[in-house]
Amino acid sequence: MFRNAVRAARRILTKSPAIAIALTGLLAFTATPSQAKTPGKTYCFNGVCHRVNTLNEMSALVGKDQTFKSSFYDDCKRDRYNPCGLTSSGEVFRANDADNAASPIYPNGTVLIVRNPSNGKSAVVRVNNAGPYWGKRKLDVSRGTAEKLGFKKKGVASLDVRVLHAPTKTEAKYKKHRRYEAVPGPIGAFASLDAAQASIPAATLLALAPDAKPVASENLKLASAEMLPALDALEVATGDSPADGLKAAARRAFGIEQRMRSIAPSSLTADAGIAPIHLSRQQL
Repeated sequence: MFRNAVRAARRILTKSPAIAIALTGLLAFTATPSQAKTPGKTYCFNGVCHRVNTLNEMSALVGKDQTFKSSFYDDCKRDRYNPCGLTSSGEVFRANDADNAASPIYPNGTVLIVRNPSNGKSAVVRVNNAGPYWGKRKLDVSRGTAEKLGFKKKGVASLDVRVLHAPTKTEAKYKKHRRYEAVPGPIGAFASLDAAQASIPAATLLALAPDAKPVASENLKLASAEMLPALDALEVATGDSPADGLKAAARRAFGIEQRMRSIAPSSLTADAGIAPIHLSRQQL
């Protein structure tokens, strides 16, 4: 159907320049799945052009921090700049969920940590859509994400952004009705992106971002040399090994009882048409 439309447009192009201009704008938003959002390609809408990073470029960006002025977008029934249908990755848009975002420069499948520096609120999101093509914006988050980050009422915010995972070729390619692996979404408020990343359990981080660089947690309270006595003193005072002495001193320093409390294991159980690339979203 798309090929037939292109052939018809070409016939008209040679006969009517005025109609050709109108059709050019129409066909720009009638992309085939393979053209939905391809790494390395440049897309221009409403006079704004953005090039999608290649997969190699994304690998080089893992662990790098950037700051973007970002807005949010909503369900097409509420947001007239967001066409109805599937996202540019082929996944259904979930406006209520605080775990997805759109970007004109990051390929689909990219996993990011985003943090609002005004309140420290942070979330892990996956890019699954194209746009925005408005001004210099390079990131839109879902309405649910904007709510969790605390800037829904304001409409825009300068967000700290770190690439956690560069997508594979399969993740970046359009697949109709696909469903990406879940990412954590909101993770709390933190003093920095390092602290936000360090809060993610190692197993979770490895599963969703195997190429993410580990960072030291700023949330951990570590014992310093001044807080604990010297090893020789421990050995004399306890009559046990230095390791036993350290444990005893740590219990005294942090007020931990010697008797270990048993912790019950977790009772949580797991519950047994493509849309055109976005038009400009002029949210203030």
